[in-house]
Amino acid sequence: MKKSKLYVVILIFSLCIGILSPLILKVRAANITNITVTPTSTNVSTATNVTITFTPVTAITTGTIMHFSYDPAFTGGAALGDADISITGTNITSKVCSGFAAGYFICTLSNSAPVTTLVTAVIGATNKLTTPASAGNYSFSVTANIGGAGTTYDAGAGLAYIAGGNQILIKSLVVSVLALDLYNAGTTTVMTYPHVCDIGVLSINNVNICSYDIGIGTNNTAGAVLKAQAGGAMTNGSTSLTPASGSALTAGTEGYGFHISAQGTAFTAQASYATPVQAVPTSATSISQSSGVSNKITLAEHLTIRHSAAISTSTQTGTYTQTVSYTVFSR
Repeated sequence: MKKSKLYVVILIFSLCIGILSPLILKVRAANITNITVTPTSTNVSTATNVTITFTPVTAITTGTIMHFSYDPAFTGGAALGDADISITGTNITSKVCSGFAAGYFICTLSNSAPVTTLVTAVIGATNKLTTPASAGNYSFSVTANIGGAGTTYDAGAGLAYIAGGNQILIKSLVVSVLALDLYNAGTTTVMTYPHVCDIGVLSINNVNICSYDIGIGTNNTAGAVLKAQAGGAMTNGSTSLTPASGSALTAGTEGYGFHISAQGTAFTAQASYATPVQAVPTSATSISQSSGVSNKITLAEHLTIRHSAAISTSTQTGTYTQTVSYTVFSR
């Protein structure tokens, strides 16, 4: 008896499936993948038109029923009417919209021929939707009951992006930067440490010189200030070369000093240090400044420093040295 009852149940179930299968198989669906939703205003709590566009997957025939549903955070939907909806596209001749409720309405289309190209629906005329009260991304869905027959449905959804709900602000902080390097004169080759500017063997017949570049980098739009300070005079033990005083040195007359022989395009030398030869200051002294950003490796922006020395017949023999320190500050 139990087996007989089981067979009867299976037979009834099979008959039901057999009867319903043709109906189930007649319902087809396709995804609309290119729906766009564009509110005229993306501000919160603002009355606005909303434009929805899509391209049909299945050709829309006359009598197609379009179902529009949207997040009820968009308010004012129940007050819409047929005159507040427009639907346009190639071969669409008219529409009748009804069933207005919060977040939903339907429209029945009349066409002169099947519609296969872009369809544009605008919600809003005398009456409009009002955007949500808070930022976010809000769904609008479109379902096309092709021909109104209930056998083929195309459906898809798009988002209305309100008050930057789809945006993220990427932040970073760039701090003030200063850089200083000493370069071989007229190059972008950094001098090896210890940095040495060798004036060479002095004689009464020549004024000897040595040069190097200073490269300064800063992202400060007001620029930077370069200061120089010598640890003392150009000395050999207790003997010093005579400091220069702003005049060109002469062979056979003792003197020593430096000056900025090339200012570059970023910095301007202080007047006294653009003269032929000046004593190297023994306290931190501004010798040049800029008024904008600079790049230390840009050759055209380098300052060229030239040290000069001359001796007389009475200059004591020996090796003379001086250490000069450069510091840079934001303006």
